[in-house]
Amino acid sequence: MNIEMDNLQPADGNNLSSNAANQSTNESYVLNENQDYKSEDVIERKDYESFGFEVLIDEAKNLINKFPAHQIKNHIEQIRDVFKQKIEAEEQSKKEAFVEEGGDPLDFRFDSVYKSQFQTVYNDFRNQLSIYHKENEKQEKQNLTERLAIIEELKALYTEQNVSTSQMFKTFRELKTRWHNAGRIPAAQAENVFKNYFFHLDNFYKYLDLNKELQTLDYQHNLEVRYSIIKRAEELVQEDNVQKALNELQYLHRLWKEEAVPVMEEMREVTWLKFKELTNKIHDRKSILNEKLKQEQALNYEKKIAVIEKIKTITANTKSKSHAEWQKAIKEVNSLRDEFMSIGRVPKDKNNKTWDALKEASREFNQIKNDFYKSLKNEQQENLKRKLALLDIAKEHQDSTDWNNSVKVIKRIQNEWKSIGHVPRKNSDKIWKDFKQACNQFFDRYKNRQNEHNEQYEQNLEIKHQLFAEFSALQLPEDKHEALDVLNAFHFKWNAVGKLPANKGEINQEFSKAYQEKLKSLNLSNSEVQDFKLQAFIGQVIANKDNRTLDEEIRKTRKIIEDLEKEINQLDNNVHFFANADANNPLLKDVYRQIEEKRSKLVEAEIKLRTLNHVEF
Repeated sequence: MNIEMDNLQPADGNNLSSNAANQSTNESYVLNENQDYKSEDVIERKDYESFGFEVLIDEAKNLINKFPAHQIKNHIEQIRDVFKQKIEAEEQSKKEAFVEEGGDPLDFRFDSVYKSQFQTVYNDFRNQLSIYHKENEKQEKQNLTERLAIIEELKALYTEQNVSTSQMFKTFRELKTRWHNAGRIPAAQAENVFKNYFFHLDNFYKYLDLNKELQTLDYQHNLEVRYSIIKRAEELVQEDNVQKALNELQYLHRLWKEEAVPVMEEMREVTWLKFKELTNKIHDRKSILNEKLKQEQALNYEKKIAVIEKIKTITANTKSKSHAEWQKAIKEVNSLRDEFMSIGRVPKDKNNKTWDALKEASREFNQIKNDFYKSLKNEQQENLKRKLALLDIAKEHQDSTDWNNSVKVIKRIQNEWKSIGHVPRKNSDKIWKDFKQACNQFFDRYKNRQNEHNEQYEQNLEIKHQLFAEFSALQLPEDKHEALDVLNAFHFKWNAVGKLPANKGEINQEFSKAYQEKLKSLNLSNSEVQDFKLQAFIGQVIANKDNRTLDEEIRKTRKIIEDLEKEINQLDNNVHFFANADANNPLLKDVYRQIEEKRSKLVEAEIKLRTLNHVEF
């Protein structure tokens, strides 16, 4: 409560019959009679807006531990408001980050350890405040009983008059001290109780006016109280904590009213003017402090508006930005929000305005940002589909031994992977790791392919040695067809083994020689042998589903046919040179023999080609 200096009036009453009126006038500038003052009530006000979460929580704890709950209510509520603003800002920031990473806003959940910690501290404060109110209600009832008893004793003091003057004065001073220390009473009874007290106090002063000895003692005592009040006021002028000085000044005015009136006429004005002068000096310091705070808050307001304008500028320049540029803009805006929070108080009438302006600027920035990342999310989902398709291709080829083809495929999809853009962050690391692993697996095998081949070739050689030993000891059936089937099956098994080391192919030659010998032992005609070989070839091609080998054999057969036809034509032309020659001419006979042999081979080749063309898998 501020003291209105223009309304100050001397709180004295040498005209004792008017004392009650003077007391009533003084109530306009002193503490309410139903209000207590304690020096520890003065609590330093801090710039809570500049504090972080941990500091705010610690500050609330310190206040609760050091001061009664009812004295720190305003401070705790201020801390709570600042904490709420900061936690809302952090929640918004976390939500934006969640959406940026591809999350659905409906799935967002916010949990802050600071929030639960502060709620625990705040609940502790509310519990203490509730306990205080219950205890205070009980104490006020006790105080009411005490004040009513004082009024009755005061009334008896001037109505019964059964004690000496000195004892009366002593009792009167004790009653005033007891009244001063009695404390608060229930508000509903306060007005009537205080009016009743001052009514009997005024009556006592009227009685006192008739007793000069008692009056002199009272004047002297009250003057001493005034001097003590003035001395303390002089000390308060030098007090560094202006708010503390103002609070105690109010208490001194209450003390002046209750304990320092009346005094002798010649000291009344001079003491009052001195006290008033000191009061003015303390209030002048308050005005200076208020002006300083006003200037600081005005400067803070300008700083906060400047921060808001910077956020608006960033928002205006965000169109057509890339993901990297957006990330930079987000960091700048978050930094500006932190700066806004740390600036400090602004004038009370502008506080809501600046906070709303910040929220509006942030909302506009977030709207544009969310639109960008929404479109980016769709694009990234499409990129994810393309990269998953490439990953499937990489996995198909990671164990391939078709080196020439697969190495081209892997290199192609690697280049294509680089050209596809970003995918959702939650998928990015895993899909890249899987793709890289598949590619590396193939290239590691590709680098070591010769080692793999050599090892396999050595195994193949060992298998063929075993087969050759088995084939050498083989006894063919007497039936031609069964014998051919056995030879065909063994030939197929031999060819299925695979390649051998480059310098160890002799085993194939040995097998071929042994194979021809067993085939010769069957006494087959040439045509039977050729037909057997053709059927063996076709059987192997069909078993291996080897289109490539079949096509190559068809191509070779066609080439043989073309060459035979050309050779036959050439021999027919040569016959014309022997037009007049004898039929027994050796040269002419040789030409006819060659023509016959080649036509026979041509027929065999044409039959083979037709047979190959009709092969079905």
